[in-house]
Amino acid sequence: MKIKFYTYPIAVIAFLAVFFISSAFDSGTKKVENAGGTSTSTGSPGEAHTCSQSGCHGAGNGNGSTGGLADNAGPGSITISSSPAFTANHYVPGAVYHMSVTVSETGKSIFGFNAEILDNSGNTDLHINNTAGTLTITDPAHTRIAQAYGTGRATVTHTLNGGLASNSKTFVFDWTAPSTGTVNIYTSGIAGNNDNLANAIDNVYLAGKQLTPGAATGIIAEQAAATSLQLFPNPATGQFTLAFESPYNEAIHMQIESLDGKTVKQFAEVSPEQGLFHQAYSTDGFAPGVYLVKISSAHLQQSRKLIIQ
Repeated sequence: MKIKFYTYPIAVIAFLAVFFISSAFDSGTKKVENAGGTSTSTGSPGEAHTCSQSGCHGAGNGNGSTGGLADNAGPGSITISSSPAFTANHYVPGAVYHMSVTVSETGKSIFGFNAEILDNSGNTDLHINNTAGTLTITDPAHTRIAQAYGTGRATVTHTLNGGLASNSKTFVFDWTAPSTGTVNIYTSGIAGNNDNLANAIDNVYLAGKQLTPGAATGIIAEQAAATSLQLFPNPATGQFTLAFESPYNEAIHMQIESLDGKTVKQFAEVSPEQGLFHQAYSTDGFAPGVYLVKISSAHLQQSRKLIIQ
C-alpha cells in the first residue's frame, strides 16, 4: 500500500507538468507564458494568422470573427523606418540598419509588435529559420527574439509589459543586411487597452516592405569611407565616449534625438582635422531610455543607438 500511496501522486504530478508545459508552448510556435509577445504572428508565408487570432487580441478579427475590426481597419497605424533609410527600397549588402517599428492609436495604453525579415524563398515550414541577414536586439528591456519551435523562424517581438505607453510606442532593433537576395519585411502591431482580456477592443495593424540589394551610393558610400561611429560604453551610465574617423577636414554637427525624432541635445559644432575624433560626454540630464546619436557634415551622415541607464 505504501508503494501505491507514493507512486499515485507522482504520476499525477508528472501528468500535470506535461500538460502545463504543453499549454505554455502551444505546439512550439507560441510564447512561454509571461515572456511577452509570441513568434510567427505577422501573417508571413506559413503563418496561419496574425495577432488577431481567436482567444488573443481582437477576438479573432483577422480570421473573420464577429465583434472586432479587421486588421488595419482601426483608427491607428503601424510604420516601419530605418536609419539609414532604404533608398528606392534598396538595401546595401552588409550594412547595419537601425530599425524602428511604431504602433499608434489614440487612447490605447499598451502596444506590442512582431517583425520578421525573411528571404524570398517562400518557405512555409516554421521549423526553418529563413531570416535574411542578422537580427540584433539593442533594447532588451522592450524587445526580444522569439523562435518557433525553439530554433525555427525568428521573430522580433515585445517583452512582457515592454509596450506600456500612451497613444503610441516605438520598438527598435538592428538588422545587418545579407550579402545578396530579395528581402521581405513583415510586421504586425497591437494597440491594446491593457485589460488582460481576449476581446474585440484591441486593434491589429499590418505593414510590410520588399527590399532588393543596391549599390552604396551618395551619403551611404561616404559613410563606408569612414570608420563607423562608435559609442562606448553602451548602455551608458554617467558618461559615454563618442568616436569616429572622417577623411575630410570639415565641420561636424552632432546631436542626440529621441526615437520620435525630437532633438534632446545639440552639441557644439566640431571641426576635427582628418583622422580620429574621440570625446567623452556626460549623461546628466538624460532620462533612462534609448536615443539616437547623429553626426552629419557635407560628406558624412551616421547615427547609432545609445542606451542610457
